[in-house]
Amino acid sequence: MASLKISAYHQRIARHYNRKVKPRCISVGDLVLRSLEAAGKGPQRNKLSPLWEGPYMVASMVKPGTFKLKDGDGKMLPRTWNIKNLRKYYQ
Repeated sequence: MASLKISAYHQRIARHYNRKVKPRCISVGDLVLRSLEAAGKGPQRNKLSPLWEGPYMVASMVKPGTFKLKDGDGKMLPRTWNIKNLRKYYQ
């Protein structure tokens, strides 16, 4: 009986969370900012440092939610980036 109540509780919590989540729509050709923490530049940061760097252009989609980026000069960045570490850039 307890495990049934726990699973019902988890379903209610998941339903509540999923109602508030907004999907991120990023496509090829969009300008994005990338997280400095994900880029591995975290230790030398201080309280007033920026959290995002860019803008970068989305060059290709490797699989849904994973992208290859290129900088303003057209040079490809060395690794793929997850959508969690990207933010759309608006001019």
